[in-house]
Amino acid sequence: MRLENWIARGAAVLAALVFVAGPLFVADPGRAQMPAPESEPVADADFVVVDGDTLWLVEVVDVLGTKVTAALPGVVRSVAMVSGDELQQAPGRSAAEVLQTVPGVVAGQRQQFGVQSDLSIRGSSFEQVQVLLDGFDLADPQTGHHLMDLPVGRQDIRRLEVLPGHGSTLYGSGAFGGTVNVVTRRPALPDTAGHPLWTGGEAALYGGQNGTWGGWGSAQAALGRRTGVRLSGEGFRTDGYLVPAGGGGYEQGLNDADTWTGTARLTHRFDQGEAEVFSGYAHRNYGAQGFYAPYDSYEMTRTFFTAARYNRNLGDRLTVEPRAFFRRHTDQFILIRNNPDAYTNDHVTRKAGGELRALVGLDDRHALALSVEGVYEDIDSRGLRGGTWGEALGNHLRRRLSLAAELDGKFFAADRVRWQLGSRLDRRSGFAGRMSGSGALSWTLHEKWTARASAGSVYRVPTFTELFYSSPTDLGDSRLDAERGWTWDAGVEHLSGPWQARLTYFERYENGLIEWARPAGAEGDPAQPWRAMNLGKGSVRGVETGLGWRHGQGHALAASYTVMDKDTTLPAGMEGKYALVTPQRQLVLQGTLVLQPGLSLTAVGRYLEHSDGPEDFCHVFVLDNKLQWRGRGGWFVSLAGTNLLDRRYQEVPGVPMPGTLYTTTVGWGF
Repeated sequence: MRLENWIARGAAVLAALVFVAGPLFVADPGRAQMPAPESEPVADADFVVVDGDTLWLVEVVDVLGTKVTAALPGVVRSVAMVSGDELQQAPGRSAAEVLQTVPGVVAGQRQQFGVQSDLSIRGSSFEQVQVLLDGFDLADPQTGHHLMDLPVGRQDIRRLEVLPGHGSTLYGSGAFGGTVNVVTRRPALPDTAGHPLWTGGEAALYGGQNGTWGGWGSAQAALGRRTGVRLSGEGFRTDGYLVPAGGGGYEQGLNDADTWTGTARLTHRFDQGEAEVFSGYAHRNYGAQGFYAPYDSYEMTRTFFTAARYNRNLGDRLTVEPRAFFRRHTDQFILIRNNPDAYTNDHVTRKAGGELRALVGLDDRHALALSVEGVYEDIDSRGLRGGTWGEALGNHLRRRLSLAAELDGKFFAADRVRWQLGSRLDRRSGFAGRMSGSGALSWTLHEKWTARASAGSVYRVPTFTELFYSSPTDLGDSRLDAERGWTWDAGVEHLSGPWQARLTYFERYENGLIEWARPAGAEGDPAQPWRAMNLGKGSVRGVETGLGWRHGQGHALAASYTVMDKDTTLPAGMEGKYALVTPQRQLVLQGTLVLQPGLSLTAVGRYLEHSDGPEDFCHVFVLDNKLQWRGRGGWFVSLAGTNLLDRRYQEVPGVPMPGTLYTTTVGWGF
């Protein structure tokens, strides 16, 4: 029998051990009960749980859901989180795969390892999600397809935060369905007493089926008593995998990929604050057969991101933080891989911004956050058609000025009620000014029960693709207006010892939805291409549930179920390209079994149902697992398997995902 068959059987048996251990319950990612793993530097242990509330320690990076983390550490809205042991043990090989275990989050991947992914939260489109990196805006003005082009590797991620629901008041355009904050690892610093200094790093290599291999390395050091530095690099390549052939059987999918990332971070601590500079770069080349059209295509993207901030306490009740960032993204798409002269797009987008924040502690129960922000973004887009270069999307720029305020408070005995009110004004060139507002309330009904509710308005300005794209089959419209709407949610959370439970109901109402539409029955008619239009109206209603258990030794059982009903209306006689293909049901089962100190097995089962599309897309069940060992001396070994049942499935209509894939990792922390 072939070795890989023995591996497949062994991994399946190990996965079964977890699933028969008992009913699987989901731990609400927004609650943490275990401290950061011992292998993590002290800088990564940034929260504790007190009476069911996650209380955040003072740090520079944002925490989703509020801008007032230092003065009032209790988070009013429910924030889902994957961090610490849960992040290390997850079988997912990219941020998108890990996020699929969060209730209400759906990742539409076109390849694993973070090659390209769309995100949906609470039934949103891939354009209606906001992604942040350490609190900085990563949105690409060209298209939401590049939302997860992170300038960091999987091992650079320290925590993934998800704020479901409205986020426009906090983060501006795009946060219709929710917001994701990717929190990266920081260098270790000496403690306040100045000792000990910490220097070390990690190196690993991995390999597996389909000609897959890669590795990562990182090093960090405390330079003196106040300065820390961290450097990292990560890369992988794969020959690709077989996909179902039209006449039966399988054929080469032309989905090879080659990616790598590199990051650098410098942190310096002052007596009354902290300064930080971060830079990251990502290089991605990958086969894109069927991504956007039925051709053997190829795509190459490059992402550079750098940011700086300085956090300063100006007295007992005032903190200021100036922030600045720059992002450059290039996207070269070749429609026919072996004939680039026929049709090639070459896009370059740039985005730069600065913000000044002020946090004022009004008294012991109230805090006010104020910010003023300016952002510039542009695109230089050319196209090669029949061997001749010309404009594709063209050259365009736009500017934005934003003013925002948030007031947080707490009252009643033992501060059982916390509230939050926010408002934001955005002025953007080419669009009317937009005012957003939000409110949130949390009430500790009992030491083990917390009720939460929130409501807010949302909006999204169109991307450059929606405004200016032109091809024989798709036409943008420069006259498009912003999408707009409002949403609310309410729920209850329970935390009792190792048990956690959550139930949330939500609704969202949308107007002026941008959809690529055409007259019904116009398929194959060149005179009726898909056109971007503000013509959709929609509503989403749904319920998110989660139940989980975690043992003190690290055993965990978890389950979550999300059901959504999305109603999107187009004018009579029109059909849409994207709006009607939405997630309806999501079930996630996961469990971790600590076999002995340092040895753990994690299994994750995901079921997803969409409203329309091919059968392999409408109903998806995927079983993944990861066997991991960490020993003395810093050595670690893991075996990760995805799609253990070798199911045929798609996360984006028309783009098959790989069958069973095993990778083995060997590494050393020093």
